[in-house]
Amino acid sequence: MNGLTNSLKPDHFAGNLIGMQDQLYYYALQLTEDREDAMDLVQETSYKALKNQSRLHNDEHIRAWLYTILKNTYINYLRSSHNRQLIHDTDELNQYSAQSGDSREGMPDEQLIKKELREIIKLLPHAYEKPIQLFLAGYSYKEISQYMNIPIGTVKSRIHLGKKHIRKVYLA
Repeated sequence: MNGLTNSLKPDHFAGNLIGMQDQLYYYALQLTEDREDAMDLVQETSYKALKNQSRLHNDEHIRAWLYTILKNTYINYLRSSHNRQLIHDTDELNQYSAQSGDSREGMPDEQLIKKELREIIKLLPHAYEKPIQLFLAGYSYKEISQYMNIPIGTVKSRIHLGKKHIRKVYLA
């Protein structure tokens, strides 16, 4: 038997890869927040996938396999010396992150998790978004209450409900 029985046929693989380009691009755009970087990331992912297509033995897993290659390529990009600053916002959460002495702070996986968390927080209703950001930035309930000029019980409630929404998104 030839080597193609355990792996995808090249034409079928290439067709699947081409069919996934738009999905890969949108995922890369979410990660990089830059169109050119996203296109470069998709191109690099496609190259790696073509180069290593013999390692994929089941076309049912091609989507997950490609997303994994893309994510790992992005993480490697973050680790490289060519890394540009990805966080441009100056809100309290980002200022807190920049000041933190956490040794895992610079780890690409940690950056990706924080980026995903910031995106989820942005999707929260505004009433929950600001209290959650301030809470994550290290402010006490009392300080948030004073800053937002709302009762402390409301702050606690909004933070609790905001966390509940975030958990739903992560568990979905």
